[in-house]
Amino acid sequence: MANGSRKQVAFLVIIALIAGLFVIGYLVKDRNVHKIIAVNDKAPEFRLLAMNGRTASLSEFRGKVVMVHFWATWCPPCVDEIPTLDRLYRSFAGKDFEMLAVSVDEGGLASVGPFMQKNRLTVPVLFDPDRRIAALYGTYKFPETYIVDRNGVVRHKVIGPQNWNDPANIAVLNAIMNSN
Repeated sequence: MANGSRKQVAFLVIIALIAGLFVIGYLVKDRNVHKIIAVNDKAPEFRLLAMNGRTASLSEFRGKVVMVHFWATWCPPCVDEIPTLDRLYRSFAGKDFEMLAVSVDEGGLASVGPFMQKNRLTVPVLFDPDRRIAALYGTYKFPETYIVDRNGVVRHKVIGPQNWNDPANIAVLNAIMNSN
């Protein structure tokens, strides 16, 4: 075999090994992909640090309807939507309802705190800077909202921004609150 042919064979072997490593890496990566949570799925449990310095978990609110809302301050549709969430939160205060606005901002409190103060928002914020909980829900586009019933089951899911003060959205929430 000529020297040039050996180099070509060695080059092809190296390319095949690199391609094989990429395929193995892709297959291993896919094993870690979480299921995308849908309506009628059990909402995954989580515990996150809240803006008030305490931790909160979804299970703490069992017996209430809970809105789990994934958002970020760097997301223009999220920023436009959050005032309607805050008004919804205020209007449902005292009812068997809780809202958990899960921020995926990498800066956590340092990013979200000034935004909340500037906009005079009162909605409870939890921090998921590594997006671990967002991934657990299969959430990669923001904003995304899950309405979880009193038994921990997702009853409504919305991808993208909403006007949460729209009568249709209020009706969906009221129907879930009155269903169990």
